[in-house]
Amino acid sequence: MDTTVYVVEKGDTLSEIAKKFGVSVKAIADFNGIDDPDVIATGQILRIPLRDPGEGMFKTYTIQSGDTLLGIARMYGTDVNTLVRLNGILDPDTIEVGRVIRVPADMLSDRIYIVQSGDTLLDIAEMHGTTVETLADLNGIVDPDYLEAGQVIRLPSENFSNEDITSYTVRSGDRLWQISQKFGVRLVDLINLNRLTNPDLIYPGQILVLR
Repeated sequence: MDTTVYVVEKGDTLSEIAKKFGVSVKAIADFNGIDDPDVIATGQILRIPLRDPGEGMFKTYTIQSGDTLLGIARMYGTDVNTLVRLNGILDPDTIEVGRVIRVPADMLSDRIYIVQSGDTLLDIAEMHGTTVETLADLNGIVDPDYLEAGQVIRLPSENFSNEDITSYTVRSGDRLWQISQKFGVRLVDLINLNRLTNPDLIYPGQILVLR
């Protein structure tokens, strides 16, 4: 979610700040974990949501065994500090299994997957109804057999197509004409976009712009 930062000045009220940014008092209070909207301190740093989605702003997550606040933050496209503020967490390194916490209700969280120990790209692809090739292309993965625990994998949306991919990481055995056909890009456009002097010379790991 897009936000901006505001530093509370002497005499400020949450109501005035909300009016200034065109959002509700509740939105700012919820986003910053403020229990009493009438109590804010001079110098306090507030994150202000740039849109006010009302009650749909947050959803809940129940902490599982082995979870870390960093892992949960990555899963929901946010950061540890935001989760700490939203839930009044005193020690980010100590979270209780079974505790229900609030997380930002952002669409991004439905389109990413955090790699767990032992995961393979095939496992993830089958779990989300897609293919290894699609995930590799979407995430610029050169070696589909190598994943790291904690790695963030972007997942295709329901109406995903190759046109949604704007760049491609060359893999061993690739040819430029094959890449152009695969992604529906004219060969001449691919050459010009990437300023290739010799279309026959591409190498594994090279990032090509497609659109």
